[in-house]
Amino acid sequence: MATATLTFKLPQEDFDGIIETAGYGVGYWASYMEHGDDGCHFTEDESGKKFFVTREMLEQAALDLYVKSPLNDYYQNAIRQLVVKGDSGDVGSDIADALVQQACFGQVIYG
Repeated sequence: MATATLTFKLPQEDFDGIIETAGYGVGYWASYMEHGDDGCHFTEDESGKKFFVTREMLEQAALDLYVKSPLNDYYQNAIRQLVVKGDSGDVGSDIADALVQQACFGQVIYG
């Protein structure tokens, strides 16, 4: 059996852009969001639980979603472009929201 290792590096400017874009998509589940130099704070509205998402966590979230492919083709195509081609151009607020959820919860649980 062959095994492969997949790596993915998200440039800081893409991380910042995805987090900024997520701000337009997470409002239905996050009551608080603050982006700082080293990551972004989120608070889940329902539980009040706090999360801190770093660039590395968002990289891992993108890899997890790419490998597991739990989302529909629209989402998966944008995530594939991001991971395989390093192109974040298709990452809108809905996909940024899914990436943040994956980073926070280990899965996409809302919407």
